[in-house]
This record gives sequence, C-alpha cells and structure tokens, in this order.
Amino acid sequence: MKLLNLVKFILRRTHLSRIALIASLVFSFAYGMPAYSEQQSNRHLELKPYNLSYTADLGGMKIEANHQLTFENGRYSHTAEAKNFLGTINEYASFEVSQHGDVIPIEYSKRQKTLMGSRSESQKFDWSDKTLSYTLKDQSGKIDLAPGQFDRISLNQQLRIDAASGKEKFAYTVIRKGQLKQYQYRVLGRKTVTTSNGSFNSLIVERLGNNASKKAKIWLATDWDFIILKMETFEKDAKRTLVFDQGQLNGNLILPLKNTTEI
Repeated sequence: MKLLNLVKFILRRTHLSRIALIASLVFSFAYGMPAYSEQQSNRHLELKPYNLSYTADLGGMKIEANHQLTFENGRYSHTAEAKNFLGTINEYASFEVSQHGDVIPIEYSKRQKTLMGSRSESQKFDWSDKTLSYTLKDQSGKIDLAPGQFDRISLNQQLRIDAASGKEKFAYTVIRKGQLKQYQYRVLGRKTVTTSNGSFNSLIVERLGNNASKKAKIWLATDWDFIILKMETFEKDAKRTLVFDQGQLNGNLILPLKNTTEI
C-alpha cells in the first residue's frame, strides 16, 4: 500500500513539473513578444543602390533623366542628370543615414548649362559647427543649421524612409538658395500606376501648401523600396512630369506587375 502511494506521488510530481515547464515556455514566449515587436517597429527602410532612368515633360518639352544612388564607406552619393538638345542639368548630393533612419545631408551641388547661360549652386553642411556654407552664382554665405534640415535630394530620400515606415503626414525644412522653405506632405492612398515599363503598385503622396497654384504629387513604388515612379508638379499654370522608364535596384532589374491592365 505504501509502495502504491509512493508511485502515485512521483507520477503526480512529474505531471506537475511538465505543466510548469510548458507554462514557463508559453509565458516566456508571450512576454518576449513585445520586445521583439518593439525592435521590429524601430526598423527603417535601408536605402539600396539604384540606377534609374526617367522621361521628363516640362510643358511639352521632353527631357531624358538618370538618377543613380551609390553607397561606400558608410556614405551615400546621389547623382542626377537631365538633358536634351537645349542643355544639361547635373545635381549631386552626399549624405548619411543614422541608425534611427534620419538622413543627414553632407553636401549638395547643382550645375545648369543651357543656351541661355550657366547657373550653379552648392551647399556644405557642417554639423559640428551647426552651419551651412552655400554659394549661389557668384555669391556666398552662411546660415545656422539645425537637425532635420535637408537639400533637395536628401529630402526625397527621407521621404522614402518615412513613407515606408507607415507615416501619413510629413513635414520638412529644405534649404534652397540660402533660404529655408517648409515642405509638408500627406499620403493620399495606394494605386496602380502605369509607366512605359508597365504597371506598379504605388503609394501616392501629395505636397501641401498655402499657394493653390503650386501643387505636387509623388508616386512611390511600394514593391521596390519606395523609389519614385512618377512626379507631377504644378506651378504658375505650368505642369511638369517625371515618369520612370527602367532601372535597377541593388543590382536587380525593376520589373512591373504581371497580368495588369493599363489604367
């Protein structure tokens, strides 16, 4: 009788131990989830090198454009060239991206050569001194620099990162021609956009402003790291359009959706 009771006691303790072990694993997993989710939410779009070709339409005048992003030694470099028979426009920018997904501009320049003459602009961001040095034509100057300020190119890269994070509204300060300009954007929704290379899923972002005559819309490729697929700007009754033709992202050919109808 005593032997039987001893066996029952051992079995009961073994059963309880198994239950405790299972409970421990379940609760450990459950309490580990929030930490993992928080880690996931802190991730941001990692910018990858690309080489993109576009066709621009400036009030009926066609222009071929190419945008290239490279990465080396912790720093990104972006070059953009637009040209036609009237002349060329070259832009260059270098920047870094913090671990939190904040774009930190380093340098920006623009060179424009047309039949009407030449124009140039350059900017150098000195974050240690918190000043920006700029040249515009033959003039130069300095202005105070604060976090969250961008040039034209680094702004677009920050917009890509913020749009990929799921934000619905964005506000940026852009430095142009030695002056600070406030840009605000909002997400309008998602839509399939058709280009000469086919159809792509996109996120539509609209630039807001007090001036109703100045508007802008940007279509970002949600399946391809939110590269710019299309951009429309309206200013003084003039419409300007930039549309993606073809390109590569991180060495991979950017392909359109399959079996889609043109809209």
